[in-house]
Amino acid sequence: MLNFKEILSQTTERSQEVFKAQKRVLSYQQWLEAFLADPARLGRNAPQYLLDCYEYYGSCEVDGIGEKERRWNLFDAPFDAGRDKMIGHEDAQNEVYDLLKRFAVTGKADRLVLMHGPNGSGKSTLIDLLVRALEAYSRFDEGAVFSFNWLFTERLEGSSHMGFAARADLPKDSLVFADENLISCRIVNELREHPIFLIPRAERERLLDRLLEERKGDARSVERLKGDYLREGDLSAKSKAIFEALVNAYRGDWMQVIRHVQVERYFVSKRFRVASAAIEPQQHTDGGARPITFEQGAALPPVLSGLQLMELNGELIDASGGIVEYSDILKRPLEMNKYLLNTCERGTVTLRNVLAHLNVVMMGTCNEKYLSAFKANPDFTSFKGRIELARMGYLLEWRKEREVYRDFLDELRGERHVAPHTLDVAALWSVMTRLRRPDPENYDDDVASILKKLTPLEKARLYGEHRAPERLNTDQKRALLAAVPQLRDEFNEALAEFENFVCAAYEGRRGASAREMRALLADAVQNRDQKCLSPLAVFQELENLLKDRSVYDFLRLEPDEGYQDPEAFIDEVTDEYYRWVMVEAYDSMELIEEKEFERRVEEYFRHVRGFVSGEKIENPRSGVYEPASASVMEGLEKLMDLKEPAESFRKNVMTKIAAWSLEHPKVKLSYAEVFPDLIYNLRGSYYKQKQKDLETLARYILSSGTEDAALVPKAQLPRVEATLKTMREKYGYCDACAKEALSFMLRRANKSAS
Repeated sequence: MLNFKEILSQTTERSQEVFKAQKRVLSYQQWLEAFLADPARLGRNAPQYLLDCYEYYGSCEVDGIGEKERRWNLFDAPFDAGRDKMIGHEDAQNEVYDLLKRFAVTGKADRLVLMHGPNGSGKSTLIDLLVRALEAYSRFDEGAVFSFNWLFTERLEGSSHMGFAARADLPKDSLVFADENLISCRIVNELREHPIFLIPRAERERLLDRLLEERKGDARSVERLKGDYLREGDLSAKSKAIFEALVNAYRGDWMQVIRHVQVERYFVSKRFRVASAAIEPQQHTDGGARPITFEQGAALPPVLSGLQLMELNGELIDASGGIVEYSDILKRPLEMNKYLLNTCERGTVTLRNVLAHLNVVMMGTCNEKYLSAFKANPDFTSFKGRIELARMGYLLEWRKEREVYRDFLDELRGERHVAPHTLDVAALWSVMTRLRRPDPENYDDDVASILKKLTPLEKARLYGEHRAPERLNTDQKRALLAAVPQLRDEFNEALAEFENFVCAAYEGRRGASAREMRALLADAVQNRDQKCLSPLAVFQELENLLKDRSVYDFLRLEPDEGYQDPEAFIDEVTDEYYRWVMVEAYDSMELIEEKEFERRVEEYFRHVRGFVSGEKIENPRSGVYEPASASVMEGLEKLMDLKEPAESFRKNVMTKIAAWSLEHPKVKLSYAEVFPDLIYNLRGSYYKQKQKDLETLARYILSSGTEDAALVPKAQLPRVEATLKTMREKYGYCDACAKEALSFMLRRANKSAS
């Protein structure tokens, strides 16, 4: 049986160990010693602290649209096992990082970072992850951050001291570790001011100059020791009044003044509004001030009793030392935001005649529609110099979009089985609704001719799979892939009129949002026509969504030569799903001997290598070295449906292999990785030869387990079971959704044939 006394004892002991290890409370002398040992870490202001947090979690390189992009690991939520991580949006992550870096160099966050984009694009998610990262970081040694409070004791009767107890049992150097019963009051520093501000400016300058000389080889220390924050920063009105009163009382004895200073470590917390606060769009002020009141029995020493000490409060004050988020800032009356004109630029705010110096990074979110209206307001000119815009449109890579839904769908798995490709079709369709038709006039002739025929599905593949259309030859594919960054950025500054309103028209501005697609998936779960949550249920819900044109603005866009046509996209995605099912069905039925397929592919590339280099190759049967076989190469090339002369194609193949090998030294070449389209086409050609066998076996599978089971020849029963087993184990189907997919495949094949 558990012993409650033992539990209490162990809990107390561990709590004390953690308290000591975290250095929760220090004397000023202890803090100063730590600061001198590591001024870059303990001398940070809010933007520098956020920058260090970014870099603490590190970064990696990921695939972007047309090029590699830097992704910051904190947006994968490593501090919380990946919960609610951000998918994609590397461009926005880097834009915020670059702004923080600029703020860190200049020493102040003199702009409000405004995240703008359509509803549901992830603006609040980005800020929330930043705050959560700060919460975790502040608990690590590397993220330790300190402020200070004031401690006082009551004066004893008859004491001649200037308002302080004359007792032998009080520590001489600091009141921090005095018995709590001897402390009469504690004045909290709600602005979380930096402890170095307690050193008079002239002495502080000399101290920082000496540290600068000691650490001139450390770029980050130099940057921060030279900065205005540590050199020019000053105490708040309240702390300044207390400091000056104590200096006068102690006749300039600074050591006696800091005896009353308690340095305290704080931990960022959005829940408890410590260095993090969110300001909602409702109409109220963001900060205030009120006279300090004390609990009954608490008393200030007489030397301070005549001071008018004001206590600051509100979201702006609570966020000091971290981030304040202005949620949907442009939904507030403009008059309520005008104080930001001075606050952003000067870093100060006036609250009841008290000028508060803020150490905070200000971030906000707004909908694109409100931003467009704001830009048309005459007051925008005043605001634009105090705002840094960071755009977050909808994702344009369908495979990343798919991951946005995965956590949501994982919650449903206990309720219903989720068929393969359910997320794929939802993600592909939603991304296609966001794409814009490229204007060939903006490109060189060789690319312009390709873009004239580029379909939304092909563009989605280009962005999401780095895959050029199969109908192009090698040179055309190369030219198109090289133009992808330009294609991606084509509409960045575009404006367009929509329903008598001119606003931004960048790619990803309009379309189905992830929020709407999650709602659609939730509705599809309720569809009991299918036993599983499957792509067919998604297609059915998409048809229902198209009926709500008054609700979704992207449904009211005029079709543009194949683009902006959500209804047509359903058919195109359905065709793509059909191709996916076909590949999996062929593979599961083992109608093609995989080893034989791989052998022929390997043999083809071996002969191509010999043909291009002019070297003879070994005949595996005879062991004799012979010229490359034209029949071997041409046999496979007929199945590839080449778009260029065979000799040119072969040379391009070898060039691509050589480039891949240089980028991946000591890695075994994978033809499927280097030539995905080629391998895909080859498989498709092989599959066509086995089409009848596929359809026959599919019908047997559909008959199994039904009243028509007797129609399945006994000799085919093992193949039926083996196919279903492969579809279960390799692709994630259950028997019900496997049959549903095969039935769909047969219907679609018959429709195509007719």
